[in-house]
Amino acid sequence: MKLLTPLLAITLLGLAAMPCMHAQENAADSSAVQANLKQMEDAWVKALLNKDSAAVGNMIADDFAGFNPDGKHVTKSQLLDEMKKDPNTLSSATNDNMDVHVYGPNLATVSGTTTEKGKDKAGKQVTRTYVWVDTWMERNGKWECIAEGVMESRKKK
Repeated sequence: MKLLTPLLAITLLGLAAMPCMHAQENAADSSAVQANLKQMEDAWVKALLNKDSAAVGNMIADDFAGFNPDGKHVTKSQLLDEMKKDPNTLSSATNDNMDVHVYGPNLATVSGTTTEKGKDKAGKQVTRTYVWVDTWMERNGKWECIAEGVMESRKKK
């Protein structure tokens, strides 16, 4: 019995420490996911700047569902068509205030703002800021955007 008590105590302490170790592993995984998704969001905005619909297409799931800044529901093919037909010419586009929430090993959201500068189809200088939220899911080892909502931010008066 004397031998069993220390062994039982050590076992219980080990079991009690396991959730802490698991939490540390999850935090490390979460940090890696956060960094990866922020890089993907930046790659997306760079692709918009360069009108690279193939790059954006590689980040979007085939079953993507989104809302564009006009409030119109768009599928993957509609989003890519809108991008190809966009008459604006961007000189810069940058993401800010990105906030990543990891909900599990393969599900996360990223919200933020994007500021675009350039010229509209009439050649007039424009600056627009959009607020957005993207939902990302990892499928077969690849993160892809499964849903998005975007709206133009109102100008401050």
